[in-house]
Amino acid sequence: MKRLIVIPRWAGSSHDDWYPWLQSQLAADDAGYEIHILDIPDWNAPDVADSVDFLLKYLPADQLDTDTVLVGHSVGCQLIIRYLAHVEAEARRAGRAVPQVGGVLCVAGWFSVDQPWETVLNWIHLPVDYAAARRTIPPGKLVVLLSNDDPYTADYRENERLWVEQMQAEVQILPEKQHFGEALDPDVLAAIRDLATAAPTPS
Repeated sequence: MKRLIVIPRWAGSSHDDWYPWLQSQLAADDAGYEIHILDIPDWNAPDVADSVDFLLKYLPADQLDTDTVLVGHSVGCQLIIRYLAHVEAEARRAGRAVPQVGGVLCVAGWFSVDQPWETVLNWIHLPVDYAAARRTIPPGKLVVLLSNDDPYTADYRENERLWVEQMQAEVQILPEKQHFGEALDPDVLAAIRDLATAAPTPS
């Protein structure tokens, strides 16, 4: 059974945006998904370290496996990358093999925003080991969906470049999706279905 873990956008809950619809659609697939849409404490002004600790407790490093697909929305993508970097570092310190995730989908992910507010600055400026995070993701299993009119990242081409450069991601630019905040999003659903069933790309 595949486990799908969805991490909402900034201040988002399991009841917002396309998350409930996604859960209902995947449940109707009868494809054996175990779906978790997380409600993260203090997500209105999330702290980097506290958020990573929360995810590590929810999904301990030794429980990450190829049947697990992680889906992040906006700052949720940042949390996933930082969590995976921590998992990789923990495995190396313990002399264990680096766990592999089944896939990662980042929706409206960013490395910076055009007009940052105070509580987002740590997410932008605190360093993260992208190479470590990459080592937990099989080749071809990181997909990023960006919009050409996202109000938070107007330079979507630069954002795309950074995802390819830092994370070797497959990036899809979709027209007029803004920050992917609709109640129904067939593009996200299709990307998850493709990611969950596709074989890793040979190295």
